[in-house]
Amino acid sequence: MTGRLAGKVAIITGASRGLGEYCAVGYAREGAKVVIAARTETETDPRLPGTIHHTAELVKAAGGEALPVVCNVGDMESVEAMVAKVLDHWGRIDILMTNAAVQPQGLISTIKPKSWELEFNINVHGPFRCIRAALPAMQAAKSGNIINISSVAAFGGSHYGATKRAIEAMTIGLARELKDDGITVNAMRPVGGIETPGLMFGRPASRPAGAPGPAPGAARPGLPKPDSYVEAAILLALQTPDSFTGQVFNDAQLIEKLSDEATKRKYRETNPENWVKAMTV
Repeated sequence: MTGRLAGKVAIITGASRGLGEYCAVGYAREGAKVVIAARTETETDPRLPGTIHHTAELVKAAGGEALPVVCNVGDMESVEAMVAKVLDHWGRIDILMTNAAVQPQGLISTIKPKSWELEFNINVHGPFRCIRAALPAMQAAKSGNIINISSVAAFGGSHYGATKRAIEAMTIGLARELKDDGITVNAMRPVGGIETPGLMFGRPASRPAGAPGPAPGAARPGLPKPDSYVEAAILLALQTPDSFTGQVFNDAQLIEKLSDEATKRKYRETNPENWVKAMTV
């Protein structure tokens, strides 16, 4: 299937690498014009490759149009400038994926207060800023689709999980508030770990000093590829307030709920057992 997002303008924050990059390329393959909104213009750590310009090249190679924009979701002026640039360039915003996030080191009892504040500033206030900045254009068009990114950590008891619970509550409330404006709001969680540069190389902050991460290209048994996550993100981008809004599910559940039988069968066959089980949890 191609062309499902033809003509749509999609903003993806945190799209310089990882799941944001994968979704940007996936949206491009479906015909979307993609805004790569992130802070990284130049690569500073080879363990975490990727820049907004690299993702833009990948989007173009996939047949899409790309607009790389430097954006710090922790700063309202930066977010507003990004949205203004998008509207000046393409005149509309159809999809907003609030993917940018950070995960500082430490437990709730040991995390530095400034790291706690940074985490909430990026993970909670960042999506709020992006939504509020994009909302007037969506409301004027009486159409729009907001996809917030949560995590299985929302089920647990961590500082990162606290930010994701906040995102889920915001998603449910916004969906109710914006339904009459024609705007769809949902949240998506990965089933668990997915192959990304951050995971495959290991977060520097989560390893002892000097400890090596996995070798480049090394596989981790049982990890799903990003394909199913990207497909779930595409399916969410196709929804309306009448079809599916105010929901929080993982990518396996979304494919189970929103795709046809052939698609379900494809991802059952290509994903590990834990992912398949998650489809019906």
